[in-house]
Amino acid sequence: MLQDHAGDVKDWQAIWAPSTCRMLAIVPKARHWELVIHATARSPRPVETQSLEVLTDVATRHYLHGTSQIEIARDLGVDPSTISRYLKRARDEGIVKIEIVPPRRKNVELGLAVAQEFGLSRAVVAELDELIEPITAVASVAADFISDQLRVGLRIGIGWGETLAAVVSRLTPRMVSDLQVALLSGGLADAAPGIQGHELARQLVELFPGSRATYLHAPSIVDSAAICQALLADRSVQAALAAAGQTELAIVGIGNMDPNATLLQASHILSADRAALVARGAVGSMNARFYDSGGSPVGHLDGRTVALDWDALESIPSVIAVAAGAPKAEAIKGALRTGCVDVLVTDETTADLLLSS
Repeated sequence: MLQDHAGDVKDWQAIWAPSTCRMLAIVPKARHWELVIHATARSPRPVETQSLEVLTDVATRHYLHGTSQIEIARDLGVDPSTISRYLKRARDEGIVKIEIVPPRRKNVELGLAVAQEFGLSRAVVAELDELIEPITAVASVAADFISDQLRVGLRIGIGWGETLAAVVSRLTPRMVSDLQVALLSGGLADAAPGIQGHELARQLVELFPGSRATYLHAPSIVDSAAICQALLADRSVQAALAAAGQTELAIVGIGNMDPNATLLQASHILSADRAALVARGAVGSMNARFYDSGGSPVGHLDGRTVALDWDALESIPSVIAVAAGAPKAEAIKGALRTGCVDVLVTDETTADLLLSS
């Protein structure tokens, strides 16, 4: 159909497809003519002429959502081979760019050695740069690793602390939704902004659409066993700890016994408590609970602690511990010997120290 928007035009030129004798376009000498072509029943357009929108949709489903080519083909009503061609075209068009960044061989070997030494399913070792703080390097690597573990509807537990705050801040939105986020322990009494567990849970919920968080409204360590028992008798606290115990993936930090360590500095722990913990052999803390160099619990404060106990933490299918810096080496060793950690993310200097006698 030829539609006139600017009066009569006498001279125009038709362009025909040589193979099909089909008119493809009309080129008028005036500006306001347009050609409206009604589609005829013909075979579907080949992949070479598929719109960028379709290619982007298919690539997003496959590479970001993890949907198989067979499932995509079923949804779109085409053959799997067609989806394979779409994905190739998406790469050819630059819609999909695949970058392979092989880790340094030393770091791969370090990770394997650490995992074997401590019975872990995996150890991820970050490369250090003199211009980047170890915590920054480790947080970036941890964020990439954790992102690869996320899936729709995953039940995830989160601790608190500076290291985990750095990790969460480096997570990016993906085609993942409906996470169920729970806090693994109570909060800190006097912490720096941005490192509390409820703040990290809120960030996760905001990153991934449809996600929800179950908050634990209690301090991690309280002044007395009586207060702790009263809190643990509260139904909301019980529900929060139950949700934490049902998580499928947990992210925890590791603290040492330095007086300036986050847990010792920002909770209801007196200097006398610290001295008692050290006297009993404590070398570090994980999820607000203390342990010795062999990974055995040091229970001096357990009666005042609102957090998952050791058995509940160990029962979580995948516990990822993130810790950086040589001063934490002994604390990390002890944490790995508790039997609760499945994956460790650390830096290359610390990994070397973990393997030293």
